[in-house]
Amino acid sequence: MVWTTQDQLAEARKRPMRAEGTLYGAIKSIADVAGDADLDNETLLGRLVQNGSLTPETAKRHLALISGFGAVNAGIDQTYEILLLVRSLPQTYAYIDGAKLLVETRRLAEVEFVPERLAKTDQIMDSVRRGFADGAGGLGLGIAYEALGERHATIAETNPAPPDHPYINQVSLAYTLLTFSYSPLIGLEQVGEDVPKGDALLTWMGVWKIIGSVMGIEEDGLPDTFDEARRLWDLIIASPGYGRSDEGATLLQALKDHVAAGQKAETPIDLIGEHGDAAVLELLKPKKAGS
Repeated sequence: MVWTTQDQLAEARKRPMRAEGTLYGAIKSIADVAGDADLDNETLLGRLVQNGSLTPETAKRHLALISGFGAVNAGIDQTYEILLLVRSLPQTYAYIDGAKLLVETRRLAEVEFVPERLAKTDQIMDSVRRGFADGAGGLGLGIAYEALGERHATIAETNPAPPDHPYINQVSLAYTLLTFSYSPLIGLEQVGEDVPKGDALLTWMGVWKIIGSVMGIEEDGLPDTFDEARRLWDLIIASPGYGRSDEGATLLQALKDHVAAGQKAETPIDLIGEHGDAAVLELLKPKKAGS
C-alpha cells in the first residue's frame, strides 16, 4: 500500500534511500563482492534468487514484466523522449529538495552546465529504458543500479543535507520516479497520442516499480497501478516538500533558455510552454520586480 496520508509522507521525507528490502540493496550485495552489476537481467535475477534476496516467484514476475516492456516502450518511445525534456524535467524542479540539491551541486543552474547535464540525463534514461526493452538479455537492472542507485547514493554521501531530512529522501525519489513513469503518460494523453492500456499499462508501471526499487525506494513509495500513481502524485504535490523555490525557478529558466538556444528559428518556439505542465510553469515563473 503506497502512502496515503501527509503524516506518512512527512515521515518518509526523513528517510534516505534504502538498501534493506530493495533491489538497490540486493544488487549492491552482489556488485560489491563480485562486480557483477553488468550481468543481463535474467542472470542477475537468478543470482538474487540464489543469494536469497528474491523468491523464485518474485524473480519470475519481474522477468515477465521485463520481457514485455520492449513492446510497450516502442509504442511511445519517440514522444516520451520529448516529454522528458519539456514536461518531466521542469516537474522535478518543483520538488524543493531536488531543486536545492541541483543548484548546490551546480548541476544545471549555471548555463555552462546545462548542455552537459541534459545530455547525461537523456543518456541515462535512454540506457535504462533500452536495458529493460531488450528483455531478459538486456542490462536494465545493472544500468539502473549504477546510474540511478549508486549515483544517488554517491551524491547523498558527498552533499550536506538539511538537519531534518536528507535531500535525497524517500519522497523526493518517489516523486522523481513518477515524473519518469506516470507524468509522461498524462503528457501523451494531452497531445492526443495513444497511452498504454490494460496489460500493457500494468507492464509499464510494473517495470518502473522495479526501477524504483533499484533506486532505493521503499515498497510504500512504489505504485503498482496507474491509479495508485495518480493518488501518490496528488498526495506529493499537496505536501510541504512540493512548491516554489528560487532554485526551482532558476533551473526552469536555464532549461528554457537552453531549449530556445538550440533552435535555428529567429523566434524560437516555447516548447516547454506549449507542452509542459502548466501548473508547474505557473509555480516556477520568474517573480516580478519588487514582488
